[in-house]
Amino acid sequence: MPRADSPEDLPLALVGCDWHVASSRWRSQLVLGDDQGRALCEELRRVAAADGLALLNTCNRNEWIVSSANPQWAVDLLRGRLLQRLRNCDGAPAIEPYSLIGEHAARHILRVAIGRESLVLGERQIAGQLFRALEGARSCGTSSRALNGLSATCGRLVRKAIACGLISATARGVHSLALDFLDRRFRGQDAARPVRVAVVGLGMIGRRLLGLLEERPGYQPLGCNRSPRRGARPLSQLNGLLREVDAAVFCTGAPQPVLRAEHLADRERPLLVLDLGIPHQVASELPTPIERVDLDGLCAFDPHDEQTEEREVAQLINRALAELGAFCRERSFAQILDALQKRQRQLVHERIPELLAGPLQQVPESDRGALESGLRRIVFELTSEVFRTVKETSRKHIEREEAEEACPPLEGEPCRDAL
Repeated sequence: MPRADSPEDLPLALVGCDWHVASSRWRSQLVLGDDQGRALCEELRRVAAADGLALLNTCNRNEWIVSSANPQWAVDLLRGRLLQRLRNCDGAPAIEPYSLIGEHAARHILRVAIGRESLVLGERQIAGQLFRALEGARSCGTSSRALNGLSATCGRLVRKAIACGLISATARGVHSLALDFLDRRFRGQDAARPVRVAVVGLGMIGRRLLGLLEERPGYQPLGCNRSPRRGARPLSQLNGLLREVDAAVFCTGAPQPVLRAEHLADRERPLLVLDLGIPHQVASELPTPIERVDLDGLCAFDPHDEQTEEREVAQLINRALAELGAFCRERSFAQILDALQKRQRQLVHERIPELLAGPLQQVPESDRGALESGLRRIVFELTSEVFRTVKETSRKHIEREEAEEACPPLEGEPCRDAL
């Protein structure tokens, strides 16, 4: 398997929590706003612990990604800050975030990009969320050369994964998992009476779920949104809407619960409530006839096979790692090459003319042009050889990694150090 010389050779580090590690309630405490992200990045830069920071916040994970010449130090600082945020929450359980450095961090991020670490295996939405996180870092001024290279590498990997069928051709995601859950729950219900489902919040997830329900026989979806959209009812009519339906799915993205006990005061028959939000969209205390299922409940429901197509996935990711490694290694040579170019210009435009005007000024005018051309040629030949050697070394390294890629073992390689 292609590897850097050590896990620290790639200048990346990551700490975070996904649905395996912490419930959605506690993961929501890790969401940082743009100003908080900039402040954290400035602090890391001030102590030379990192030069870039990107924040990935989704329904299933909250991860802080940094580029750093000292990934272990960056991880130690980020882990401490993350745990501090959790400890400041009343009743927070003992949570162990995962910490990854170097190649292990890069491998994990690449797996995330193509949906192999997702709640719904192979879902496409996470690729866009990761891209927006990395682009958001650039627009906020918290990105770096390594993070920009990571963004480009992820983009190429996602396109290859789509072409190979490793990412679902349909828009799999939390919305489709919610539909699967509704199908299972209402299977066998009287076909003469459609299942009435309220979709509260018509952002991207809500619109996709509403579209699936509209296409699926046996359902009568009813949209509800804060602002008018697609004929949806206004949120002010939520009480009346909940008296009419068999199930309600909440995906508004609001910072506080949208559904509270007072909305269900007149409800007498059972109601299934799916809460797809982080933070939670549904209050924890609801009347007894209400069955509440949040993202953690949907996680337990999803039966995906983690071994599917792992060999092809590993080959794509190994090649992407080699590309990213080559990009990051260029950074190591950049200062050398810049200094070499600067010295080349100085020799050609300053030192050689000074030499001809000084110690070699006795050279006949007829020979001076030939001498100057010869000296410049020697300088160019020397510097060109150095440039060629650097590029050749980088190319051979990639070829060696690709040769090793053709001879796994693939089994036994963890995608993160520890959970």
